[in-house]
Amino acid sequence: MKKFALIALAIVIALPVASVEVMAMDDAKMIKKMVKKGKKVAIKQCFACHDITAEKQNRVGPPLWGVYGKPAGSVEGYEYSAAHLSKADSIVWDEATLDAYLQDPKALIPDNKMAFPVVGVKPMSDKQRRNVIEFLKSLK
Repeated sequence: MKKFALIALAIVIALPVASVEVMAMDDAKMIKKMVKKGKKVAIKQCFACHDITAEKQNRVGPPLWGVYGKPAGSVEGYEYSAAHLSKADSIVWDEATLDAYLQDPKALIPDNKMAFPVVGVKPMSDKQRRNVIEFLKSLK
């Protein structure tokens, strides 16, 4: 009977740990899928104006490699609009600011140079924006 109780106790203790590990693996797989889907959207909608490679070349827009977690207007050598630079101290590119910016760049930073909604590209869905943000987070 003691042996059975010890085995049952070991199972009860191990079960939450095992389920947390499975959840972590599922989360990692989900994020990997989101990054893959976000890359596809970024190639279609961002790459024309932004470099998304580790080469970090300035184009019409600044390179996006390593942008996540950085202050707005912080890519050296890129000529930002005065409007963008005026917001540089108050904006850090995190999930919330990227989401707002990708929805409507002019609402977050009025008079900035980003022509995203004007260039004829369909606006991103909520899901596409989340995927693009996960992709941007992966560029490090």
